[in-house]
Amino acid sequence: MRSSAYGRHSAGAILFIVFLLVTGASAVTYQVGTDLQAAIDAAALGDTLIASPGTDSYGKIVITKSLDLVGNGAVIRASSREACVEVRANNVNISGFVIRDGFYGIKLDHARGCHISNNTVVHCVQPGITLLYSDDNVIKDNVASFNGLGEEGWYGIYLSNSNRNRIENNTANDNGEYGICLFPSCRDNVIKGNVAERNDYGIYMFTDCSGNLIESNRLVHNRNSGLKMIHGCVENRILNNTISDNDVVGIHLYEGSGSNLIRGNEIADNTMYGVQIQEGPGNNTIVRNNVSGSQKGIYLDTDGNHIYNNRFFENVIQALDRGTNKWYSYPRGGNFWGDYQGQDLMSGPDQNVSGSDGFGDEPYWINEYTWDRYPIMGRSVLLFKMVERSIIPARARIGEQVNVRVTLESKYGVDWVSVRAHNVVDLSERPRPVSVTRAGDDVYEGTLMTVPMNAGRYEVVLTAKDIKGNKFEEPIGEVELLPRSGWSID
Repeated sequence: MRSSAYGRHSAGAILFIVFLLVTGASAVTYQVGTDLQAAIDAAALGDTLIASPGTDSYGKIVITKSLDLVGNGAVIRASSREACVEVRANNVNISGFVIRDGFYGIKLDHARGCHISNNTVVHCVQPGITLLYSDDNVIKDNVASFNGLGEEGWYGIYLSNSNRNRIENNTANDNGEYGICLFPSCRDNVIKGNVAERNDYGIYMFTDCSGNLIESNRLVHNRNSGLKMIHGCVENRILNNTISDNDVVGIHLYEGSGSNLIRGNEIADNTMYGVQIQEGPGNNTIVRNNVSGSQKGIYLDTDGNHIYNNRFFENVIQALDRGTNKWYSYPRGGNFWGDYQGQDLMSGPDQNVSGSDGFGDEPYWINEYTWDRYPIMGRSVLLFKMVERSIIPARARIGEQVNVRVTLESKYGVDWVSVRAHNVVDLSERPRPVSVTRAGDDVYEGTLMTVPMNAGRYEVVLTAKDIKGNKFEEPIGEVELLPRSGWSID
């Protein structure tokens, strides 16, 4: 009986023993006392060690055999230059620990088939959870937050040269730089259902990471990007993620990251760019995403990308294309553009057959050389709406005041309003400003001083900008100015 072997260790190491039969072989479950490393050293392959909930904290441990470790909330703590938990064996299962303060939290080194779940890993100098040259492991339902906050720190969860792992339903918030990082040469991993908030980058993939599935993650409020791929990250699938409120860009593909699929994502309210693709081979497919609320919805300076069936709306600039890319096909169609004002009366590849087909009859122009030939019809998304407008009087002598009043609604709130009068006949006359003040909720009033103006017909135009930078310009109406003399009521 193996219990006699435990007698050589400290009395605090083992409290009691329970025998289990697993698949016909003998395996043992032990309740561990104060010395977790001693219990690990004495255990046989396949044993289960249950940490004592009454223990204040355990020191660092190294695991070199297949076994199960159950924490029940027990704490493992190491110095700032040591790994709290180092795994150098296959088929190790670790769950339920609070792991903190080490150089690494949990480190898998050349390990396969391990299951790391329901642990909380915080305040480590470098990564909370690390996989080095480790394949076919499951990292699930852990918290890896507040790691890498010192000068050397970077990661919540870090994979290096590791393949076919499942990184699922973890929380990686408030880390020094990366919530989840793959670098380099990480292939065929599943990164699914994770939350990465308030890092510099939510998910970061760097150098030859391919074939990975990035699905249903929440990547929000990061200081740079929700998701960034750089240096040859190809043939990855980015599906059904929520990527919003990041300070620079939602999804950024950079320097040779091509042939990726970006599909079904909610990409909203990222400050500068929703999607940004630069310096690469291109050939990415961007399909069925909602891209909204950024300065630039999508920016491309690569070639061969396919962009279709997306919804671009409420961006200051919906799209910038500085490459040669494909925005449509028939009958699949192009994209929905929130500011498209065309109509759908015709159908067919040339839009010359009577009857609607769900696509606008006129193209949506992205720049002077690039257009979406089949813009998808839908309800226009209006960021501004001029509800009421008036110019009184509409006919006045030079020297009289003309009063302008506008009710202007804005989805995101008005930042500033400007009104000017333009001579519609004498274009050389510079526009004359109308002094405008806010007179109430959504109401703006102003006065056009006509003393320095010439006789003629003037169009009065309002220009506005909302707090997100979206601009709006629309005529209020016209006023006719007559000379000081020779004017009659008729």
